[in-house]
Amino acid sequence: MDTAIVLYGPPASGKDTVTAALVDRDQRFRHYQRMKVGAGRTAGYRMISPAEFEQLTSAGEIIYSNSRYGSTYIIDRPELAKSLAARQVPVIHVGQLEAVDALLAAAPNTRWVVTELWCPREIAAERIDARNTGDTAERLEAWEATPRLATADVRIDTALIDPVAAAGQIIEAVDAARCTVVVPAMHLVQPDGTLDMVATQLYASAAATSWVDYFLINGSTASGNELPHSQRTSVLDAWLEAVGPNRLLACAWSTNDIAAAAERRVTPMAVLKAGSRPEAQRFLRTLPAGSMIYSHPEFGHRFDAELARWAKDSGCLPVAGKISKISLTEITEIQRVAPEFAIWDGSSRRIRKSISAGAGGIVAMPLAARLTDLPPRSLSLIQPIVDALRKELDQLPDRAAKRRWLLDQIQKPWAGP
Repeated sequence: MDTAIVLYGPPASGKDTVTAALVDRDQRFRHYQRMKVGAGRTAGYRMISPAEFEQLTSAGEIIYSNSRYGSTYIIDRPELAKSLAARQVPVIHVGQLEAVDALLAAAPNTRWVVTELWCPREIAAERIDARNTGDTAERLEAWEATPRLATADVRIDTALIDPVAAAGQIIEAVDAARCTVVVPAMHLVQPDGTLDMVATQLYASAAATSWVDYFLINGSTASGNELPHSQRTSVLDAWLEAVGPNRLLACAWSTNDIAAAAERRVTPMAVLKAGSRPEAQRFLRTLPAGSMIYSHPEFGHRFDAELARWAKDSGCLPVAGKISKISLTEITEIQRVAPEFAIWDGSSRRIRKSISAGAGGIVAMPLAARLTDLPPRSLSLIQPIVDALRKELDQLPDRAAKRRWLLDQIQKPWAGP
């Protein structure tokens, strides 16, 4: 999976030192060497001529460039793509807000970890003087011209945190960024409330270009349980044609739904409907290998650590599941007794905390309103959007009202008159 780090900060904030600590910890990390046109230091740069720079610009291969200290510094698209294709984690040094925006926009599907390094001005001055490069005044001017980031996945004061600890914080953020993101998919309806399959398929085609890992079809968010089996199958087929089976999860409310998913090579997420633990155990025994589950107290007995341990020992542990209304402590307990089971927290209110507790991913219901208009994939951008949408949804009285609100947010240029 593509992951990259933006290391943002003013001169002498510690970008080189922290990058070296990252590389020492894990060889997957690689210092992305910017191109440079001009005189001065060549170490750490890929030197090119003005003519080569012009050629890259004409070809549209420049993501961002800036001029400082009498030289031009360049972030180019081919080198970034090469690093990502090699499954490396490029660490890209920047000191301009525009550079951060340009990078994320150039590769919105990449899992970005935006890290801000900072130190007090007097510490920066001491570090610059120690380099003995003869340009202290100019670099301090650049320090003063570097604004703080409005949002970041990690913020580190390198005057207080040593490079090894800083690398550890960044690695934790990288691990969190690699979490699975599942978004419930809506089916669109006519003004009279009946299914609009043409609009649904067009909407699915638009959503397919997003970075979402899995679309959950016919889930409770979309009131899939209120549709007859035949209509659930029609919705699944519409999304299947647009997206393909590998990114779909079919919320299965019946054995017929499980069979329909299997016929289409789509992973079923079977709703755990059981009034007691023995019923839940019988249910788990019936699931085909490779199935997932959806556990919500509204539908019966919850999937907890005790049930997970039993399922593992009995050879019927699902591969993953959306677990709603679960505490961070319960996430940790399930992960401890059944680490093979991928926990997807049904709440996206606390993404970083859920992952730190042991979840492998989250189900971001609010993002159903933004499937065709998602930000670049950085948790520092995703969480605020989830929170803002969640605030609106929390004001609504019931699931039906929330579903209506979500549908109202969806732009439908593909819908008919």
